[in-house]
Amino acid sequence: MTALPDEHPLDADLLGDPARVAAVRRVLQGSTTAVGLDRITRLAAELLDAPRAQVSLLAEEQVVASAFGVVMAPEQRVGALADSLCTVTVRLGAPFAVSDAREDPRVSDLPPVVSGAVVSYLGVPLITSTGLTLGALCVYDDRVRAWSARDVGVLSELAASAIAELELRAVSAEMATKAAQLDLALSAAETGSFDYDLVTGELRWDDRLIHLFGYQRGEFGERIEDFNARVHPEDRDRVAASLDRTVELLGDLAMEYRIVRPDGVRWVEARGRVLPGVDGRPLRLLGVAYDTTELREARDRLARTLESMTDAFFSVDRDWRFTFVNPEAEQLLGRSQDDLLGRNVWEEFPAAVGTAFEEQYRGAVDTGRPASFEAYYPPPLDSWYDIRAWPSADGLSVYFHDVTDRRQAEAEREQAVVERERAYAEAEAANARLSLLADASHLFAQSLEPRQVLQHLSDVLLPSMGSMLAVALTGESAAMLLQRELPENDALHVVHVAHADPRQQPALQQLLRTIPVTTGDAVGAGSVVRTGEPEWLPEITDELLEQFASDEIGLADLKDLQLGRVFTVPLVSRGRRLGAVSVGEPATGLVDRALVTDLAARAAVALDNALLYGVERRTGLTLQRSLLPGEVPRLPGIEVAVRYRPGATGAFVGGDWYQGVVVGDELVLCMGDVMGHGMRSAARMGQLRAIVATLALEGHGPGSLLSRLAESSDVLLDLELATLLVASYSPSRRTLTVASAGHPPPLLAPLGQEPRYVDVVPGPPIGSLPGSYEETVVDVPIAATLVLYTDGLVEQRGEALDVGLEALRAALAELQLPPEEVADHVLDVLGRSEGAADDVALLVMSHLPDA
Repeated sequence: MTALPDEHPLDADLLGDPARVAAVRRVLQGSTTAVGLDRITRLAAELLDAPRAQVSLLAEEQVVASAFGVVMAPEQRVGALADSLCTVTVRLGAPFAVSDAREDPRVSDLPPVVSGAVVSYLGVPLITSTGLTLGALCVYDDRVRAWSARDVGVLSELAASAIAELELRAVSAEMATKAAQLDLALSAAETGSFDYDLVTGELRWDDRLIHLFGYQRGEFGERIEDFNARVHPEDRDRVAASLDRTVELLGDLAMEYRIVRPDGVRWVEARGRVLPGVDGRPLRLLGVAYDTTELREARDRLARTLESMTDAFFSVDRDWRFTFVNPEAEQLLGRSQDDLLGRNVWEEFPAAVGTAFEEQYRGAVDTGRPASFEAYYPPPLDSWYDIRAWPSADGLSVYFHDVTDRRQAEAEREQAVVERERAYAEAEAANARLSLLADASHLFAQSLEPRQVLQHLSDVLLPSMGSMLAVALTGESAAMLLQRELPENDALHVVHVAHADPRQQPALQQLLRTIPVTTGDAVGAGSVVRTGEPEWLPEITDELLEQFASDEIGLADLKDLQLGRVFTVPLVSRGRRLGAVSVGEPATGLVDRALVTDLAARAAVALDNALLYGVERRTGLTLQRSLLPGEVPRLPGIEVAVRYRPGATGAFVGGDWYQGVVVGDELVLCMGDVMGHGMRSAARMGQLRAIVATLALEGHGPGSLLSRLAESSDVLLDLELATLLVASYSPSRRTLTVASAGHPPPLLAPLGQEPRYVDVVPGPPIGSLPGSYEETVVDVPIAATLVLYTDGLVEQRGEALDVGLEALRAALAELQLPPEEVADHVLDVLGRSEGAADDVALLVMSHLPDA
């Protein structure tokens, strides 16, 4: 995330800068077509793997000039500056990255964040070469993600292209304005005219031309020398040569040159035609001239912009001759500007004839509509190009960049798709097997209960790959599953039996559990666990059954199973042999041994995870419950009930806690939530409880206690972050003094009144930043119920916190029960009695009426 304002101060006056606002207006007056910006936003989204990107320009309002990944109506493209994350980026004047905007106080209350449209955001200001900030280029996502330095660098590079595009639009707008003004001037006869008698040498100018050259009517001598006197010395020879050549050839005159007037240098363009006499000799030169200074300056600004663009650019006239080539185009085309200017594009690049290049270029010129396309040019260029062609009255302007690498990557991906499809076609017969493996893996991965894993395994294998299944575990694994001690010997324990016919399962289960299995057996599960190798018994003989039968009755029962073949696979995870699974099939059946082996390997890992999870969870719960008091100290007339419910998934124990300390004639109640879960968080919670109790016994009130704790948390605690609420209740005064370090507020339910949350001002969580903790004092009515809780009670995934808070408040409405019953009622109504996703700690207090 970008540093806080100490390092990059927010410039509050930047948005109101008149020069900046004027620059944005000029850009907005440009062409409404956003092909260039659309390409940049699309590239930004693709390169940064973000679903959405946009270019925002900031004047009096925010205007979305280009957006990718979201469809916007015209009215949606304009919005208030105060509602935009891009406003923060512009004021910051530096890249602004937020991994979770909901947690950043600078933007958390902005409408896009509140609506959930923006969760993570990366923006780069669009700063022109003159230092004016026009807006921002940004990418954003509706999920949390971290932005790397590379992401910032890529977006900054794209921002440079966006700036060039915007400056080009501004200059283009200015040129269009000047061209229109010039056209109006010509239409209104503001162009000066001349008539040069080539026989007598008399040069006649109208008033507009005399004024254009800076003469007064009486100063102009109507000779060619008066004209030459105003021509710039550096252009004089070139102009004279052009005049002589035009007269000699009886041709048309077209030249542009500078003149030096008393008020400065101006550019003039002259057009004319030589008229011959009856003898065919040159007689007169008629023509017009007009001031092109402003148009020339705009053209020069455009040229400078084009020179600095990161996109390649060239322009051709109506005869397809090159008129401009910028450095990037020189590099991509492998030709210099001097080499190309004035040459025909089709002659210099003949491979373009008859291709998409010619079709699109000529189509754009003929229709007057821009063209955008991608095309390949063969060697020596041997490259793919992304091209935008813009027609104009003067010819065609072409912007392009090399996309060969992207096209090659796309081709490789397409080839990979073809190869995958070929592989899928060749492996069509194995699709059912792969689907089964995928479904089984999904089932196994969702299971954290060992018996559920074994049930999933039998559900997958039976009846498609066998008629019966038995799982035998080593003593260590069986003890973890059964949660009791077992003798340490070489015996295996049959812990799971399944049959394709549910009616036969009880008898099968009873039979197999009477057969002793050890790692010393020559065949069967014991042998497989000992060797670690699968065992295939293609035929089950009577002699083989006799090795396992304890008596004649047992032998008869084994024969009744009618097993024709048995496949036994070891259950191995992380190099440990947990046991073995045996799959039996009648003689007419067929066991897919490769598939059973694969499924057993996946099941073994899931079983091992479930066994280890059970151990860790039981250990964590034991530690948690050993650290939490069974009850809170009480004062006369005060009843207190406490509850703790661990999270139902993962090793989610250890973060939430409660505590009560009697200090003099007051009862100090604490409710906290340590960030994280597991035994480490439980240990941190134990440290925190001890320190809080010590500070309370030293006489610190709630606010002072939290301040002292915040100031010394980095010294006294190995703590990342914790929320904590401290409430001191005085029975004699019936008052509650509360202070909060980022913890949800307590709920007070007076008898016969609507429950309400105590309006406590939360300070920063412990372990974040030192801060002040304001104390709130409220009266506690007789027989009122006070509820302290952790966020696990009121937070639900996909649900706003306000919904949970209202549900808790409603649960206590019109409720007149002792604290113990209130605690159970609240957990039941809010669905936290069992199976909550997160830890829940709850404390309910009630001060009975005086006897």
